[in-house]
Amino acid sequence: MAITKIKNSEYRPLIKHPDSHARSSVSHKIVLSTTSERELVRFALSDKTHAEKSIVELWNRYKKRLYLYVKYKLNKNRYAGEEQEKYIIEDIIQNTFCDVIENLKEYNPKFEVSTWIYNITNKHFVRYVRETQKYNGKTLGFDDTTESYSLSSDGREPDIEFELKEFERIVIVFVQSLKTKEDKEVFLLYLQNLHTKNIANLVGNTQDAVRARLNRTIKSFKKFLNKRYPEYLNSTTLSQIKNLNIRVSVN
Repeated sequence: MAITKIKNSEYRPLIKHPDSHARSSVSHKIVLSTTSERELVRFALSDKTHAEKSIVELWNRYKKRLYLYVKYKLNKNRYAGEEQEKYIIEDIIQNTFCDVIENLKEYNPKFEVSTWIYNITNKHFVRYVRETQKYNGKTLGFDDTTESYSLSSDGREPDIEFELKEFERIVIVFVQSLKTKEDKEVFLLYLQNLHTKNIANLVGNTQDAVRARLNRTIKSFKKFLNKRYPEYLNSTTLSQIKNLNIRVSVN
């Protein structure tokens, strides 16, 4: 992916998929799609063979998540009309990834890559708000004018609450798609971080039967993510799935 800088500090992504490289890119994508985000940054900096493809992989993992995040902030502050919203979001995301590419060497691996990327996104969102306010000659309601998020020593993502809420919504959609009540019950109990023995006692079944049903349901969930929400397959949010507080009917 090449992101070019043009007039008025606007950015436009130019993602090229040459037919002549189709076969080789597929093989690389298979490898990179299972690579950690820290490793992707390392490849982008030091591996000439995988540098551009690593950046494309990061872009693919974050473009939808950042779109939803910026949309959430715009709607929360009622800061854009429906007609403007799409263009504003795209500009902010493109500006964000220009900064990501230009400042890869500044990334501190002590923190999550997501912390770093969301921090940059927030910086561009705040910059957009301030420039718009200045242009309009007035200050509009805005509840978050900090220039950046603090990067805590525990490496916590700056917008973990937002991401977890979005992930909860995705999990609910999956649970509602399950065909049997038993599959729903077992998966929801699994999300409460219960051992299979405890789940078996609660649903009145053997531990082996619960384990088999759970393994099948988890595989279905990963296929569901891969098909509809691939950006979450390798995210830190997925690792927190057992910390979700999901409430959904199993009927």
